[in-house]
Amino acid sequence: MNKILEGKTALITGSSQGIGKALAIGFAKMGANIIITGRNQENMEKTLQQVEEQGGKGIIVPGNVQNYDEVQNIITIGKEKFTHIDILINNAGFSRLKPIHKMRVEQFEDILKTNVLGVYNCSHAIVPHMMEIGGGTIVNTGSAIISSPGPRWSAYSMSKSALLGFTESLGIELKGNRINVNTIMPGPVNTPLFRMGMTEDMIKAIGPMAPEDLVPYYAFFATDQGKKVTGLNVDMNICKSVMEMGDNLNQWSEIKEIAQEKLKPESFKAAKKYRKLINFILQNN
Repeated sequence: MNKILEGKTALITGSSQGIGKALAIGFAKMGANIIITGRNQENMEKTLQQVEEQGGKGIIVPGNVQNYDEVQNIITIGKEKFTHIDILINNAGFSRLKPIHKMRVEQFEDILKTNVLGVYNCSHAIVPHMMEIGGGTIVNTGSAIISSPGPRWSAYSMSKSALLGFTESLGIELKGNRINVNTIMPGPVNTPLFRMGMTEDMIKAIGPMAPEDLVPYYAFFATDQGKKVTGLNVDMNICKSVMEMGDNLNQWSEIKEIAQEKLKPESFKAAKKYRKLINFILQNN
């Protein structure tokens, strides 16, 4: 994929590992400047090293998205270095996999402070700057767990469910300011959070996506093709199913009838909303 993000600057929260790290490296390869933020200095330095190996420019600004003052500091330093921040990836997140009766209220509050308040803090702090520079892109990391419920995931699922309405409403609110807001909802992804408490055999049986495979889905919303797309909550399980139908095809119009036949009606309805994204992925595979 060519330098489709050339000249843009991306602030990626939780970019010390997992999806955030993959996005930082992948966006750098596409030409973006990267603001790396998180709480693990050693891991952030590893991310920066790999960003620079791609020929990209990046900086590390440690910070906790739960703390609004720290978020503002991240943005201030990022603007001082790169002048403008065009892309915000609200990726920081975590969970504790426990039955509800064994999870302390304080632990649940900590999940909400990162997965919900953190998204709000970063979005709230960056929007005035994006308005100043004439637009921008916000992409949140959600989770397909909300449509595939399971035991011990109730707290995490609740926190990620909050992003659905936030994305749809904020997308409408900021459309006139040329700021698009969308959420990517991955299924199982081979990250430290996913691997927590699992054996290699269990991981192999599930067959999670590689974090790197998500990069073009996030990048799409900051491209000319995706800039006007807003308010989408993209279920990656549906996208993955459509992609598997699309061997040797490179247009939604070519795959539409197959998808309608094989997908459940509600999934096909969602896939139609993703058609510009699907076209982008098919044409850039």
